[in-house]
Amino acid sequence: MKLKSLLIGSAALAAAATGAKAADPIVVPEPEPMEYVRVCDVYGAGFFYIPGTETCLKIGGYVRYQIDWSDSDDTAFGFPGNISLDSDDDWDTGGWRKLARANLTIDARSETEYGTLGGFFEARADAYSGYSQLSIPAPLDKVGNGIKKGFYLNQAYITLGGFFLGYKTTIFDQGMAGEYDAGGFDSSIHTLGYTFVPGNGVSVSIALEENDYNYDYTPNVVGKVGVSQGWGSLAAFAAYDATAEEWGLKGYASIKATQQLTLELLATYFSDGSLYSNGYDYSVGGHLKYAASPKLAIGFGGQYFGDKHGTSADDWAIGGVIDYQLVENLDTKIAINYKDGDSYDDGAFSGFFRITRGF
Repeated sequence: MKLKSLLIGSAALAAAATGAKAADPIVVPEPEPMEYVRVCDVYGAGFFYIPGTETCLKIGGYVRYQIDWSDSDDTAFGFPGNISLDSDDDWDTGGWRKLARANLTIDARSETEYGTLGGFFEARADAYSGYSQLSIPAPLDKVGNGIKKGFYLNQAYITLGGFFLGYKTTIFDQGMAGEYDAGGFDSSIHTLGYTFVPGNGVSVSIALEENDYNYDYTPNVVGKVGVSQGWGSLAAFAAYDATAEEWGLKGYASIKATQQLTLELLATYFSDGSLYSNGYDYSVGGHLKYAASPKLAIGFGGQYFGDKHGTSADDWAIGGVIDYQLVENLDTKIAINYKDGDSYDDGAFSGFFRITRGF
């Protein structure tokens, strides 16, 4: 009897367990599909799709270290401050100065019924010594023996079709490949403009730009017409500074004489001193660049500056540069310049060594 009761009880427990399984099945969820980053080749190399969107993104920039030198006071030459530190202006006295820079860019683009929608961002962080008069548009803290450091926004603007709006490099920006030349204002500015590209390498841009408090409620007006072909490129620029009530013109040409040899020509004229002026009524210059190999390029040229604003002095500058790529994405540059003229008691030598790791 006890054995029979035991068997009946075991069967009841087994049935209960089976019923429980039927009532509460264990469901194993299927894994979520993984979306890998896709390459976006619509806008060129380096773009990728942001996962889950149709927006393409490109992240880039560089890290740079640069050592400059001069044997004289270059501020007498009258060039405006160059916050990009791509040339050797803004000296107080002769000597050495050093720069460490980190530069970051983010470029986002997508297609809409009105054309390509874009957003571009560029930020910089600098640590430098030996620049007592250099003006950089950001709070800078003095640290130690004359070393200053700062982080600032260099560009931030939106594009839609041919329209652009925000803080970006002026469309008046154009210089030669030398480090002695001065084409005028080449920094970022608040702007609203439009670029029309009819085809065949032709482009036309016009912009309203503002760099001050807009005392007269009138923006500056800047225009550019350019053409780019297999033989090189041509560009003409015009700018009107509404605050100074002065205007300027600039012409530029880049001509490929051979596959290795490129000739650049630059000419400027300014009615008087203004935001866009290079400090002189007129100037003409040329630069010759020879690509000796895929890694090595050598350049030499000069520029003449006539009728300096306020003094009518005539000055000139010559210089040479050597660009060499050590390895992919690691570039070096050596520049040596000489400046002389009415603004100098004696001529002044200057130059720099730069190494840049791009990404």
